[in-house]
Amino acid sequence: MRRVILLGASNLTRSFPTVVEIVRQIWSEPVEIMAAMGHGRSYGQDSVMLGRKISGIFPCALWRDLQTRESLPTTALVTDIGNDLLYGTTPEVLLKWIEGCLDHLAAVGAATIVTLLPSESIERLGERRFQLFRRLLFARSKLTLTDARRLVREINERLIAIGEKRKIPVISASGSWYGFDPIHVKRSVMRQAWPALLAAWRALDEPFSISRTSLAMVAYLSALEPREYSRFGFQRRVTQPNGRLNDGTTISIY
Repeated sequence: MRRVILLGASNLTRSFPTVVEIVRQIWSEPVEIMAAMGHGRSYGQDSVMLGRKISGIFPCALWRDLQTRESLPTTALVTDIGNDLLYGTTPEVLLKWIEGCLDHLAAVGAATIVTLLPSESIERLGERRFQLFRRLLFARSKLTLTDARRLVREINERLIAIGEKRKIPVISASGSWYGFDPIHVKRSVMRQAWPALLAAWRALDEPFSISRTSLAMVAYLSALEPREYSRFGFQRRVTQPNGRLNDGTTISIY
């Protein structure tokens, strides 16, 4: 059996059924999936979205649970790194959280992929569209478009340097994957984008395509609850793994 650790925010959450199908197709065997994700998710601080409050990824319970599980061959994805810039987090603090996650992954021998922020999409973003999405998704943010472009370039440069130092792939996203929404991969290209991003996990003899996930599977995966969170102030704790697929794959959400 193999373990796959997925760390991200809204792009990973929106694409989770597709990513699960890719994981199962790459290895064709039961996989233990551990995912820390969620809309608006921060890498280091609590975040609230639609009444749900959840901890940052670096301090979340995934790492405690990982210490109690048996050793397995492990691959990992670290993606959706930009939200914290809109929360006012400095690059130094954000990258400290990212490196903390990478340290945890290195401790279990994970073959890790990191994705860059979508710089091409942000560079071509106009002021009106930037203001619209900032107000819709991060209403309290004071980030300006000029600062957003500068910070995205800085973070990407430093992520590339981290990848070189740690000898891990740092993958850029194609600007063609983004449309009017500058930070979320278009649904129409998810089945092409994610295989391209995850190709470094395993050398395949030939490209592969992902069939559409059934609505039943999408509904099942979307209903899985994380281990610890609160909804409108009410605390919830859910035993993990709380997802099981017919091939023996298990899914734990954090």
